[in-house]
Amino acid sequence: RCHSITTMAGQTENLTELENLNEETLLAELQARYGKDVIYTYVGEILVAVNPFKSIEALYAPQKSVEYVQIGDRSSKPPHIFAVADCAFESMASNPAGKLANQVCVISGESGAGKTESAKLFIKHIIYLSTRLGSSSSVAGEPSAKGLEEKIIQLNPLLEAFGNAQTLMNDNSSRFGKFIELRFNENLHIQGVLMYEYLLEKSRVTFQSAGEQNFHVFYLYYAGLPADLKSKYHLADAAEHRFLNSNEQALAKIKGKKFKEMWDELVECMTVVGFSQEETDDLWALLAGVLHTGDLEFAGDDQAYIVSDADAVGKVCDCLGIETEALKDALTCSVNIMRGENVVRAYKTYEAEDARDAMAKGLYGRAFSHIVRKANELLGPKEKKLRPGEKTMGILDIFGFECFDQNSFEQLLINLANEQLQYFFNNHIFKMELDEYAREGIEASQISFEDNQPLLDMLLKKPGGLLAVCDEEAFFPKATDESMVEKLHAQLTTYKAYERPRGNEPHFSIHHYAGKVTYQSAGFLEKNRDTLAVDVVGALRMSERDLIRDLFGADADDAKAAKKANKTKAKGAADVKKKLRQSMKKVAKEQAKAKRTTVGTQFKESLSDLMEEMSGAQPHFVRCIKPNMEKAANRFNGELVTKQLRYTGMLETTRIRKEGYSYRPLFADFVARYKILGFNFTANPTPNSATCERILAKAGVKGYQVGKTKVFLRYFHADQMNDALRPFPNAAIQIAKVCRGFKARKEVTDRLAQAKEEKKKVEQLFLRLEKSCSESISVIQALIEEDNMRPEDFFSKKKAKDAAPEDKNLKKFQKSIKKQIKKEGFTRAASVRWFKEVEMKKGAGMSDSGFQEWFHGVITRKDAEALLSDKDQGTFLVRVSESRFGYSLSHVVLEGGRIKHYMIDQTPDGQYQVVGNRKLFPSLNSLVEHHKQHKIVSTDPVTLIHPCGQVDGHDDRSDFK
Repeated sequence: RCHSITTMAGQTENLTELENLNEETLLAELQARYGKDVIYTYVGEILVAVNPFKSIEALYAPQKSVEYVQIGDRSSKPPHIFAVADCAFESMASNPAGKLANQVCVISGESGAGKTESAKLFIKHIIYLSTRLGSSSSVAGEPSAKGLEEKIIQLNPLLEAFGNAQTLMNDNSSRFGKFIELRFNENLHIQGVLMYEYLLEKSRVTFQSAGEQNFHVFYLYYAGLPADLKSKYHLADAAEHRFLNSNEQALAKIKGKKFKEMWDELVECMTVVGFSQEETDDLWALLAGVLHTGDLEFAGDDQAYIVSDADAVGKVCDCLGIETEALKDALTCSVNIMRGENVVRAYKTYEAEDARDAMAKGLYGRAFSHIVRKANELLGPKEKKLRPGEKTMGILDIFGFECFDQNSFEQLLINLANEQLQYFFNNHIFKMELDEYAREGIEASQISFEDNQPLLDMLLKKPGGLLAVCDEEAFFPKATDESMVEKLHAQLTTYKAYERPRGNEPHFSIHHYAGKVTYQSAGFLEKNRDTLAVDVVGALRMSERDLIRDLFGADADDAKAAKKANKTKAKGAADVKKKLRQSMKKVAKEQAKAKRTTVGTQFKESLSDLMEEMSGAQPHFVRCIKPNMEKAANRFNGELVTKQLRYTGMLETTRIRKEGYSYRPLFADFVARYKILGFNFTANPTPNSATCERILAKAGVKGYQVGKTKVFLRYFHADQMNDALRPFPNAAIQIAKVCRGFKARKEVTDRLAQAKEEKKKVEQLFLRLEKSCSESISVIQALIEEDNMRPEDFFSKKKAKDAAPEDKNLKKFQKSIKKQIKKEGFTRAASVRWFKEVEMKKGAGMSDSGFQEWFHGVITRKDAEALLSDKDQGTFLVRVSESRFGYSLSHVVLEGGRIKHYMIDQTPDGQYQVVGNRKLFPSLNSLVEHHKQHKIVSTDPVTLIHPCGQVDGHDDRSDFK
């Protein structure tokens, strides 16, 4: 299904269907689709997801999950992350256990591009597909996986709280890489989940750049931890902690509703996943210990000492469950055991501060690994090794390529991972190209792709590779970051990708697939070692808290010794130091036996395992794109997006196509567009290879190939074909000009005829009006003549009429109450008395069973409006006036509460009338009944329709009873 260039921008769902796919068309299509809130686009088998930075209605509604089930041909539905998940699940379901059945989804992109959200949505749909299939085909005796699936979903808040933080680029940035493996049995029920974490950014615990925040959990901790636990862990104000007080905006949010809700979700999550209360308490104590550790301050020139008061030290020790003297010794000096003697070396102030920060980072990093390990124990399959018939679904959510003003060891490892993934991606994409050529029978020997294997060799080979040199220097006692750089210059300058500076600056540059990155060497060796001093490990192994001892490798003997010490309590500083030395000696002995390793080596091994895992599965790629740096909706920065397209390898995809045959129309599309070059305008040639070759020959194109269903053209052939077509558009313009002229003349003629017809209709209308007016004038003249024949006093002369009798009861009452009104003024009591003595006797507002429903007592106008405020149009009530002897009628005349009020008075003879109307009524009830049929005022929209009764529990007519 190839699209011609006349297709409007933003309508192509798979950009490889464009006739000419290059950097410009790729960017233009993504921008056009983004402007329409279409964030998903295919480039071949790859899904590109552009972060909308807003919620798009119904994009992930439950109905969407139903829609993307067993869709088969992906082109039958719009691009979506659910479509990728469905494709992966169906591939797993339709293949026997093994490489074809195992699937992996690689989700990549820079921070803020939406990787974590994409991973969550992918897993959500996979779980939906599994439960849907399981519910319809469950096996007898097989346990339900529903609870396990809920726990898998609940993992996200836990991991995000401890592993995510707000950065300048992303409000919820994952500060670690993760690979999640879902395990399925032969019935495609989820059996468990395993998770692997990479490179947690532990340095964020002790330092955050301007405008950034620490890990989420610290702020949630302060927002939701109960008051009694805050007191127990000596927590008062978050602003007092050095590790938190650099961002006032974050501190202000602690008191907000959102952080409290996130804390509640985290606590619930830990319960659902399966953490015991003791484990949870130890974890909260550890977090408090980390915060208090950051508040310790040191001084001293040649010998560091803690200048913080005893209370600050006590808070750390209480939370971590260690002795005060042990902590002081561990942070201010190191002890080396030489020939059985303890040699003590005092730290300088900066070394003590480094030891303090290293301890805080070590505690947090190991706690995070423990959470992942615990989750794997609770949610993982019973057997880690795959059993016969089992299948896997992997999801890789890993950091994107990074290039900052200052790049260090972390960026080197992150970019190494991206180089390895790019190699995997290139091989897969290149294979897809060759597969299409093979299907179409096209010769493809001239096609190549940019192989980054030499760069990977430079980074990974042993000996002589960059990481190998870093490891050698890390183990060499006298090595420095500067000596490491000199060694790199000496061994790596033969590589094309390596660049040394012109001067003697301690940095080096690497030309990655995504661009040049300069790495500053400061801190390289220390970060590669990432070791905690034996003294610190020894002190933490003496903790009375099980979790902290376990995190630092304490065995049963250590636990026994720690508990015994805490029961008896150390007799003094000397006793504590003795126990610390014993613990340190044991740690040193274990470390001497253990294989020496570095962060770089561990990461390289983990990366190797990851690539092996991915190579044994069918890959699916999701490339996440951040459209702007401001995290704003509806804003698309073309330069930024192009940079990311390069980083994610998408432009390499277009380059591979450009090097080969990037223009690949189907026979039918090619003939429909270029037929005029080889055939008469009226001809209708069959769209086959012979027809296409004839057209190409007439156009003078060379170097093309014709496949089984498509024409394969180089990127420049499209221009040649368009040049050949150029005379035809000019002819078409002339034809269009004539057609437009004919159409315009036809339109003018039609409009003139329409105007003539309308004129005729207007003339007929005026004739009818003239006739009607003439008839009316004749009638009026006849009436005038009739009136002229009457006597002059006909209208002024009154007919003899019996004098209307006065209402005796009313007259009697008015006389009796006249003095009271003169003395007290008109009162509510007077109105009540008037109604009871005069009106009730006449039956006003009464019915056979009591009062009429519409009748109310002495209430105010405001009260009446309150009763009618939410009533339908036509609702009414009549109330006894509180300021005169009479009534008021209130009526809802319009929807929305428009209320009109009318006064009802009596004539001297006791008849009733609406003030302003001439018609008289013998009773109040007859007046109301009349206006149920006739409007009170002719302009009122409605008559009296619905009587408004009393409010439940209150009768305002009780004064009359």
